[in-house]
Amino acid sequence: DPSKFSSPIETNNVILLIGEKKLQVSKEFLAIHSPVFSAMFFGNFKEKGKEEIQIKDVVYEEFVDLLHLIFPGRIMISDSTVLHTLALGDRFQMERVRDLAERHIRDSNKFKPAEKLRLADQYRLVMLRNSCLQSFSTAREIGKLETTPEYANFSDKMKAAICDRIMKLTNAM
Repeated sequence: DPSKFSSPIETNNVILLIGEKKLQVSKEFLAIHSPVFSAMFFGNFKEKGKEEIQIKDVVYEEFVDLLHLIFPGRIMISDSTVLHTLALGDRFQMERVRDLAERHIRDSNKFKPAEKLRLADQYRLVMLRNSCLQSFSTAREIGKLETTPEYANFSDKMKAAICDRIMKLTNAM
């Protein structure tokens, strides 16, 4: 529900223009949660001092979901919002949002292990990677990852972590 950000209140001091739609927010509150916004509002950038700032390459509804995660009275992350909030949290360097998304993906049954590992790899989510790798109880089980479409796109670091887990499981026998 974007209505929370559509009308002016005294603490809101900047308008974010996303497409043709406007969101009224607090510079200071966004800056606390994001070094990207901190630099934008208070650094030596052209946006500093502007009353209206355009945010490009963002879907309005998805950005509203992001705002709901950091503003008071926040809405919890869900399977339907986790991927875009993780992507936006990563783009704007919002650690709290990244942490919420990482925990949600870890605990969700919607994502298969290969998908969890792909997301962990793409967004550098170490806790998710470790949790997912620990969920494999046999080398044969983890070896099946190699047959998934995601495996071809894993980084060398992820493939090394998978091999390390296989070695630990093999040595434990």
